[in-house]
Amino acid sequence: MLSLILIITNMKPTILSMLFLSIFYNTCLGQSSKPEYGPVFDDIGPTYNLKNADFVPDSTSVLKAIFDIDYMPKDSLASNSLISSLHRYLNMHVKSGIKESNISLGFVLHGDSTKDALTDEAYLKKYGTKNPNTNLIKTLSEHGVDMFLCGQSASYSGISKSEIMPEIKIALSAMTVLTVYQSEGYSLIKF
Repeated sequence: MLSLILIITNMKPTILSMLFLSIFYNTCLGQSSKPEYGPVFDDIGPTYNLKNADFVPDSTSVLKAIFDIDYMPKDSLASNSLISSLHRYLNMHVKSGIKESNISLGFVLHGDSTKDALTDEAYLKKYGTKNPNTNLIKTLSEHGVDMFLCGQSASYSGISKSEIMPEIKIALSAMTVLTVYQSEGYSLIKF
C-alpha cells in the first residue's frame, strides 16, 4: 500500500489527472451519476439517465411483465427493494417515451416476502412496527399494477385474508399466477 501511495504522489500532475479521468469516464459510461425520479413517481423508483444506450424500446412498444418476488431485506425495518423495482420499471420506461397505458405490470409475493402483504396493524402486531411496504403497494395500486400473495405461502405462514392489504389478492399459488400471466404474454422478471 505504501509503495502505491509513493508511486501516485510521485506522478506528474498531468498523468495523475489522466488516470483519474479515465477511471471516472470508464465507470460512468454515459450515464448521469445521480439518480433521478419521475415522471410517474416523484419520490420512489430512482433511475439513471443513459445518454448512449444501445437498446431502447420503441415508444410504441407494449410492455407486459410479471415480477416474481420472494426476497426479504436484511434489515427488518427496510422496505422490499424488489417491490420498488416496479416503480423503477414505470419511471424508466415512461421517461424513455413509452406511454404508461402501454405498460401492464403485476407481481406475486411468496416465500420470504409473504409478510410484505400484511396491513400495518397486522405487521405491527407481528413485528413491532408498521409495514415499510405500505406506501409502495398503495402507489402501485393507484397505477393499476396487479398484486397477488401466494395462498400457499400465506397458509404456511399462518396469515389470514383479514391481515392482508386490500390492494393484494390471494392467489391459489405463486406458481399459478406466474404460469397464467406468462401464458397471457407477460414476461417473467425474477431477480
